[in-house]
Amino acid sequence: MAELRPACPGEGQALYDITKAAIESGAAGHYSQAQIAGWMNGRDGAYYEALIAAGFIIVAADGVLLGYVEAGPGEITRLFIRPDAVGRGLGRRLLERGIAMAGQGEIRLNATLNAAGFYEHCGFIPFGREMYFHDGSDEPVEIVKMVLHRC
Repeated sequence: MAELRPACPGEGQALYDITKAAIESGAAGHYSQAQIAGWMNGRDGAYYEALIAAGFIIVAADGVLLGYVEAGPGEITRLFIRPDAVGRGLGRRLLERGIAMAGQGEIRLNATLNAAGFYEHCGFIPFGREMYFHDGSDEPVEIVKMVLHRC
């Protein structure tokens, strides 16, 4: 079983690779090639190193990094799993850790069209949609705004 632990400095490139592979694999049926290409525009390993330094990322590791979640007070910001690790329960385990990191009350996230069903199955409720522009991209992607209420 994969270990869940805080991300470490030096793992930024692995997080970039996981994100890119997950987007290219999972989003292909829901977004255009131009949208997918723009998603990672301006991002690289250094971008993810800065996120790691903020201290809000938990990784799933089993010899190699398999996925990660980023969460802060009241929100889940990112959750990505390597395509070859999907279906092992890692997404749910990472989401549960992210929810714990987000705290009590209302927890929000912006889900991609391909991930909204997963989040809904985990108790999140959709409350709207909007177009989101990734930094440096002129290709917006449609996202589903979701919320989980915790007491």
